[in-house]
Amino acid sequence: MMSKSDVRVKRSWLLRLNGRSDLVFSLFDPIGEKKWAETWNPTLVFPDSAVRQGSVFTTKDHEGTETIWTITKLDKKNRKIVYAAVTPGFKVSIIDINCQPDGTNRTKARVTYTITALSEKGKEYVTSMSMQHYHAWMTGWEKAINHYLRWGRALQHH
Repeated sequence: MMSKSDVRVKRSWLLRLNGRSDLVFSLFDPIGEKKWAETWNPTLVFPDSAVRQGSVFTTKDHEGTETIWTITKLDKKNRKIVYAAVTPGFKVSIIDINCQPDGTNRTKARVTYTITALSEKGKEYVTSMSMQHYHAWMTGWEKAINHYLRWGRALQHH
């Protein structure tokens, strides 16, 4: 049986991005993310052609495991988006992203993940999500987004 302290982790990181906050914010919705995340390929469920609060979509990882996503909050004016992502039998993640101007043509994007394990495999994942691991993951996002903002294409991974 899992103890309560082993099933949830919360991590937050501030990305420093080289673009206007309205442009950068658009890169965090499921369609915009496709521009900078080479392997990101969401399938829109509802609605099938737009992104709005209440949108539902799915993704599959490299092993074919499906995650169901819902946009629980979308505030374009304040550049805030919140997702609930459920991977059945594994984990539930709440992803909270907020973009704010950081001078001329720069943006600070706070990305916060709250991950709750649903199984022993999920518990192993939560346990592995150290601050060092999260920092490395978010540094990869920062590099990929800044690459897209500079070159207009996704950073290629080999």
